[in-house]
Amino acid sequence: MARPRKGRDDQLSEMLRCRLRPAEYLRIRQAAQQANMSVSDYVRRMLLKGTVVVKKTRTLDPEVYDQLRRIGINLNQAVHKLHATGLIPPELARAAAVVEAIVLGIADGA
Repeated sequence: MARPRKGRDDQLSEMLRCRLRPAEYLRIRQAAQQANMSVSDYVRRMLLKGTVVVKKTRTLDPEVYDQLRRIGINLNQAVHKLHATGLIPPELARAAAVVEAIVLGIADGA
């Protein structure tokens, strides 16, 4: 099922163009990246509201990322076995418990 069409007032149909120096565009592009927004969304918000709230996100430690990746691979293999045999492999419950503990630890700021 397709996504419903936006109303005429919600469509982004008008274009505003302006010229910038390369350094100015770079500053805007970097600010948009920090805000995790497209350049268009960033500039639109700045023009209409005057401010953009940049939320700091914690970066994941490379070791934690690697461990989560490995656990994800194990989970994928266990789920594949589950689908193939119809039996829940014991490693699936263990891997799920480890993932849950890590995710809860990250969420709690541990």
